[in-house]
Parts: sequence; C-alpha cells; structure tokens
Amino acid sequence: MRPRCEDKNQSFNETPKKIFWPIIALGLLCFNTMASTTYYVSSKDGLDSNLGTSPTHPWKTIQRVNKSVFSPGDQVLFKSGDSFAGQLVINASGLAGRPISYSSYGNQELPILDGSAGNRGHPVSTISIIDHDYLKISNLKIRNFRKKSLKGFSNFDAFGILVQNTGVRDLRGFQFHDLVVEDIFPVRGRNKHKETAFNQVTVTGIRFETSRSISRENAVHTRDIFIHNNLIRRTGRFGIAIRHRPSEDIAARESLKDYDANFIVKDNRCEDVGGSCVLMSGVKRGLLEGNQFIRSGALVEPNLSVNRGSGAWFWRSRDIVAQHNVSVSSRGHNDSSGIHVDYNNQNILVQYNFFYDNEGDGTEILGNNQNIIWRYNVSVGDGKRRTGIRRPEGGKSRHPGKTINISPFAVPFPVPSKDIYIYNNTYVITANTKPEIRITGKKVRIWNNLFVAQKNATLGQKTIFEWCGTPLDMTGNFFVGNVSENFSKLDKRPHFPEINFDENFGGPETLAVELRYAVNEKQVVHPLFPYAKRGIFSHIASIPSVDFFGNPLESATGLVGAGYKKSAP
Repeated sequence: MRPRCEDKNQSFNETPKKIFWPIIALGLLCFNTMASTTYYVSSKDGLDSNLGTSPTHPWKTIQRVNKSVFSPGDQVLFKSGDSFAGQLVINASGLAGRPISYSSYGNQELPILDGSAGNRGHPVSTISIIDHDYLKISNLKIRNFRKKSLKGFSNFDAFGILVQNTGVRDLRGFQFHDLVVEDIFPVRGRNKHKETAFNQVTVTGIRFETSRSISRENAVHTRDIFIHNNLIRRTGRFGIAIRHRPSEDIAARESLKDYDANFIVKDNRCEDVGGSCVLMSGVKRGLLEGNQFIRSGALVEPNLSVNRGSGAWFWRSRDIVAQHNVSVSSRGHNDSSGIHVDYNNQNILVQYNFFYDNEGDGTEILGNNQNIIWRYNVSVGDGKRRTGIRRPEGGKSRHPGKTINISPFAVPFPVPSKDIYIYNNTYVITANTKPEIRITGKKVRIWNNLFVAQKNATLGQKTIFEWCGTPLDMTGNFFVGNVSENFSKLDKRPHFPEINFDENFGGPETLAVELRYAVNEKQVVHPLFPYAKRGIFSHIASIPSVDFFGNPLESATGLVGAGYKKSAP
C-alpha cells in the first residue's frame, strides 16, 4: 500500500562506574531521621521463627519476607552467597525520600533469587510489584527459567522483575541498580516464524506495565524510574521494557497521563536476549545513555524464535534522547538495527552512538514520526541482511538490510514521517555487502554524512526514493568507494574525495577524517529538541558542542561525517 501524503495523528560489581544522578524527583536520595528497620535473610543460617532484625538471627525464606508488611525506609537484605527459591512479592510502598529497599549483605557473590528454583510454583515473575512504589532494588542476582505451568498465567510469559500499574493510582520513584538478571525464559515459546509468535512472547528481565485507561479522567501513569549499572543477559525477549498501553479514549491519548514519564536507562549491559535490549513504548521523556547492547535478537533458547530485536526500540513515545550507547551484532529476520525508531514517535534525538555489525539497518525510522534527529553516530557493517536465506529461527527473510531506511510503515495504514534530520553521521559498508537505501517521507534532510563502501561492497545499488509534497533536501555528503549513482545523484552537491581507510577496522576512532577533508560548505541549521536543558535532559543541548570523538565543533557546523582527527601538536 502506498503511503498517504497527509499528517496523522562482566559482573557489574567488578568495575564501579560513576553514577549519573538525574535531576528528577526520584525521592530516593535524601533520608530523614524517622525510624526504620533493617531485616536480614539467609537461606543457610536463618530461621523463619527468628526476629530477622540482626545478621546473627536472620529469616530463612522469601516466603517469610512475603508475610511481612514493611514501612517506608525499611531495608530487606539477603545474604551474599545464598540462594532463595520462589517469588518475592512486594506488598508495601515507601515514601518520597524513604523508599523500601531490597538488597544484600556480606562479601560473597550476589545472593540469588530464583523464581523457579525448587518446588515453589514457577511464578511468572521472580519479583512481583503491583500498585506499589518508592522502591529501591539493588545488588541481587535474579533468575526465572520457568519449567511448569501456573494456573491463570500464560506459558509464554516470564519476568525477572515485573512492575504492574493496574490503574489504581499514579506510581513513582523506582531505582533498580547493580543487579544481574539472567536466564529468564517461559515454559513454552512460540517457535514459528510468524508475526503472532513475535507478538505473543513478552519475556523480559525488568518490565514496567501500565494498564490501558478508559477515559482521560481515570488515566494514571508510572514515572521517575532510574535503571542503571545492571547486567541483563539470556532472556527470551526483552532486557528492559516499559509499556504504557494507549487509552481507549482517543481524546486522552496526547495527555501526559497516557505516557509513563521520566524513564532513565543508563550504564547497563544487555547481552544475548531474544528480542530488543530496551523497549520504550508509551514513554514521555526517556533517556537512554551509556548502555551496551550485545547480540540482541539472539536465539538464546531453542523453543523460542523471537530472534528479532534491535538494541533499542522506540514506539509511541515522545521526547526521547539516546546517546553514547553501543549496539553490536543485532540479529533477526526483521528490524534488528542498532536503534529502531518505530512508528508514532515525536521528538527523538539519537546522537553519539556506535553501531556495529547489526543485521538490520544503519538508520531505521518508520512511519508517522515527527522531528527525528539522527546526528554524530558511527555505523559500521550494518544492513547486511539478505533475503531468501533460511533463518536459524525458521523461514526466510523478506526484508533486506539497509544503510538508511525511512519507511512509511505504520498501523493501521502507511503514513510518511516528516521533519527527519540525518546529518553528520559516518556509515561504513563493509566488504561483500550490498545494503539498500529507502527514503520515503516529508521534509527529509540528509546533510554532511560520510558514506564509505569498502572493497567489494556496494551502497545504494537498490534505492527506493519517494517524497510527499516536499522535495528531499540532500546536500553536501561525501561518498567514498563504490557508491551507486542511484543514491549519490540525489545529492545536490555531492563530494567524491579520495580518502583511504584501513580495511581492518580498528574501532570508530579510525574513521575520523583529516580536518582538510572534513570542512564542507553546507552549514547546518540545527533542529530543535524541545526539552533540551530541562529536567532529565539538563545536560542535553539542542545545538551540539562536540563531534562523536569529543572534538569541539565551535562554529564549524559544516564538518562532514561524525567527526575529525585532532591536529598534531
């Protein structure tokens, strides 16, 4: 269907990292003098008949913890080196400045909370939080490889931590850090190479779910969430996911309450997950910073065939910044890009990221989006997926990889995106690959990018180009190597410099160009990111001051590619 041309609506304990504390009211940092109690739990040394208020007389089981109702400021500490079976049910809320905390004590390996260990029922989630907030969870290892069915729950679901907002009230104030979340798998997975299989598997390491409201008056949301310094690996689909389902009342869908808000994912490592490492769906004000996404879309469990996932995935979200992330080796018969901007998004800023060896697209932007800014990123070896090749998850891919993919795809019908800015990025097409180009949209700008096709590679041999109402503004790009005229002829002032890059890629710094090549006559009028210098984006500027490599830009807004080499002293 052709688009309509109108608008529609590693253990992480080994190397501590400097923590970025966002300027939002998480309510987790300042404690007052009100009395609080610390409880201790040891599966080896404890008894459930103990008081539990000292490390010498701890409780023994998660079940004993579940029978207690804690007060704001209380701590529940699990002994390091011990293992605990069953589901931890958090049944009380903290207060602003006095969260209820769950963590560890002792100097051994992280304590293990295993939802499916022993004969404890194989719960859907290892940690269950329903309509409670102001909570802090840290320094635990969480597992949940479900083996048995549980009445009333889907066999296709499994979670490490599941936070559910059922619509009773707004929830706020969550901090999850220094966790290892691993081996999260359902009883059964959909093993057919079909869209239904993909949609029905929601397995996630750390997940937030907010129920759909029926009207603007009863809408609620979850906000002020800080997830940092975690290791998440081997999950059936997502590493971290937040999803606020859109209201049934169309008039309410643009209200703040129809989105979860202030969602920060920082300095996490996510590897070997069946789908995307991070999903933001129904988020307003989200920050994705300093994360590592390794092998998303991996076939991590034989009975699961999700095997389709980008490093990060944005869908129906507003005001999102993704910067300083690394996404490597995403796989899958569809999507599977470093960062995937799906449909129905607005004000998305993607900058200073490094994408390498992702099977999908170097830049992926689908339909009905507005104000998508993609700048100072480096993409190497992305877009290598071929069609007609049998997939390890079954079937054959019908979606070739692309260097740039601006598609009108949206549901229920195609709608071209508008106000797309792709500038000052470096794209390297690695040897023996032939990624395609697709550009379909309104008010698309492609400025000052560096495209490098290595030996036996071809860029843009197949180029799909359509616009609706407004001509493509493609100017001042550099083309090196075998770049098809099908693509380069779209540029009003193309450049074909003789720049040699080492075929043996040694890291993104090897792609910095000498300053004599970098200066281009196209001066960029930087687009506006409306929330720059505000709230969780207090450190984000609409007008960048440095390139990908940290070199100052000053007034040299015409630099080509993601950045330049510093001059020798």
